[in-house]
Amino acid sequence: MRIQTFLTIAVAWPCTIHAQQTFERLYQSGTSYSFDLIELPGHSILTAMGATLLLDPEGYVDHASFFHEGGTYLVQTMRAAGDNEFYFTTGLNAGSCASSNTGATLIHPVLGKMDSLGSVLALKYYDLNPGICWGIPGGLEVSEDMGAITWGRERNFYAMKLDSEFEHVWLKKIEHQGGFQFIKELPGGDLLAGINMDTAGAVVARMDSDGNLLWCKSYIRPRGMVHDVVIEPDGSFLISGFTDSTASTNPFIPYPPSYHPKLFMMKLNGQGEVQWCRGYDSAPNLWYLHNASRIVKTLDGKYAVLATLGYPQNNSFFRPFLMKTDMNGDTLWIRSVGANGYDYQAQDLLAYSDGGFLFSGIVWGDMPGLNSSLNYIYKTDSLGHFTCLEKHHPLQVLDLFPADSSFVLTSVDGAATSYPVLVNDSILDPQLLLLYDACIVTNGVSTMQARKPRIYPNPTPGRFTMEFTDPLLRDSFYSVYDATGRLLYQRPLPTGATLEEVDFSRFGRGTYVLRVTDPEGQRHERVVVE
Repeated sequence: MRIQTFLTIAVAWPCTIHAQQTFERLYQSGTSYSFDLIELPGHSILTAMGATLLLDPEGYVDHASFFHEGGTYLVQTMRAAGDNEFYFTTGLNAGSCASSNTGATLIHPVLGKMDSLGSVLALKYYDLNPGICWGIPGGLEVSEDMGAITWGRERNFYAMKLDSEFEHVWLKKIEHQGGFQFIKELPGGDLLAGINMDTAGAVVARMDSDGNLLWCKSYIRPRGMVHDVVIEPDGSFLISGFTDSTASTNPFIPYPPSYHPKLFMMKLNGQGEVQWCRGYDSAPNLWYLHNASRIVKTLDGKYAVLATLGYPQNNSFFRPFLMKTDMNGDTLWIRSVGANGYDYQAQDLLAYSDGGFLFSGIVWGDMPGLNSSLNYIYKTDSLGHFTCLEKHHPLQVLDLFPADSSFVLTSVDGAATSYPVLVNDSILDPQLLLLYDACIVTNGVSTMQARKPRIYPNPTPGRFTMEFTDPLLRDSFYSVYDATGRLLYQRPLPTGATLEEVDFSRFGRGTYVLRVTDPEGQRHERVVVE
């Protein structure tokens, strides 16, 4: 086994790199599922953080808009369909799901079209047959015929193709424990899909234009994970993922000593045969497996990969990790960024037209405005250097030798009936979306902290108690966020109380952040629902 140890060395980089704009911006705004970053022809940046934001090349908000009513969630995933036309996904809350006895929510998938100012041009929701309780989409691909392909989030194992009018073309549901991670259209109309399945490991499949599976191959069994792909002009594929996974969402229980997943890049030919595979280990830190890695082609034909470093022993996110590799997956440079006392999740990665890199995510910690988290967009220069707070972690590069194993995966044909969704657009004052410089905020400016409540039991099956050391003050309330930072709900707390009973069972298994706010400050705790 070849092992290459890669250590960062401080060197002076050319003056032309200094001329590139770099920034580290924090935004007090809503969230989306993927925090997609799209560079527009004029080099502005389009993204969704609750509102749809148009940013200038320095990360400042030029325009903000928000669509509301209709019962929909916020923009979840966004893709460019033209110079001033963008497809996006969201979900429509339709109440309780009749096919579930757990009280799960019925959420219809929604597909929309907007311009670069966030004005909604079309919006439809889809009633799926067979029905799916949590049908909110997890990804989006714009097809060559200006149609769209979308698929389920996490363990909702379905994919749907729509035409240019957003009408149903086909719906495929796979009756296994798993889910699509990406679907990309290939030249000629075939589709390449990345799939995570129990016991099958990382799966790559090729489908025809009608969604029929042509072949499926499994790699890095039994617990490998696939995340993202770059399609090369020669018909080969560059895949990123992790070599191991965990079902545990509990950040309080240490991983077993034998648990040590690697980030990997794997090159496949058009038939899914492995050409090479590199593994990346940043010991003592582990990779945070609940945030997917992202891979993009750089302007000079190499690759950039973004992932989230975790803590050494527990399932908790730590810092974003960015690296550039050559065509064979060997590292050219590695970078990380972050302030002590703050925890970061990395979401989307964009190779910007000046040679630098933008990536988005959420940072948790003591923030201005009594916030426990803010969204961020950071931009590096072409060598991956940051404006401030740059960190260095050692990296080992290993040759891995995964074998591809063909297997049969079948799908069930379904149907999707579309219905229009009526929403109103609002233009927001950009000043409402507070923006902070991360170099200042995370270098010592923190909000006042009150004493934390005692939470028990934690982990919990759903119901738990918050116990406060002092009676609650007036204007106290608590907020609940999921692991992506999405606000789920807020509730007031009774003045003078020392106990509050809370029920998270409606949200299902996972890790949630509970934030308590009162006139003396704010404090936040992780709550695990098993």
